[in-house]
Amino acid sequence: MKCGAQKYLEEIGSFVSKHSGAKIKLKKVERYNFRVGSLKDTSYKNTDLLQEWEQFYLPDEMKMVVIGVLENFPCGEDSAELVLMVCEDGNVFAYEDERLHLVASSLKELLEFGVHFPGSTYYHCGQSFEDMTKDDWNKVKNSEEAREKRQKHQDMLESIKPTLLRNLKIIKQRLQEEPPPGGREMGVPLPVS
Repeated sequence: MKCGAQKYLEEIGSFVSKHSGAKIKLKKVERYNFRVGSLKDTSYKNTDLLQEWEQFYLPDEMKMVVIGVLENFPCGEDSAELVLMVCEDGNVFAYEDERLHLVASSLKELLEFGVHFPGSTYYHCGQSFEDMTKDDWNKVKNSEEAREKRQKHQDMLESIKPTLLRNLKIIKQRLQEEPPPGGREMGVPLPVS
């Protein structure tokens, strides 16, 4: 993320923190209250959705800041809130039922002209991966981050290997020493009628 974009999102985040809970009337959706707030002020507060929105919806990974919700908005099954967020490129998106809708091209447009919902453009979870070529996937798999995660996973497996092998040995010994459920076989034929 470019320095200017980071500063922009920090300023928006600071504004949201300072004015959390404030109500603003937005055009086109006047009958719904827009309540300023961060992700923790929404019904999705205990989720990793912000990270998912940033990584798995748009064509390119994009940092975002939640700016608030439209309360009692008739949207998806999980919530009566339409969560609005600003991306590092300035676009404003709304989250509804596993989709990010582009509702304004800037905060200025949002405040002057209101929410364009449903958005003329929307993205669903995983859409960012649909058009990836084999070369794109190879770049992801060979990225420094992917290599670090694979190494961390391998290190974890190596660290539990001695304990796992010791436990398997104990289980094997117990199975050899203990009678099977129902007692030991006595070699007595079953009566057959």
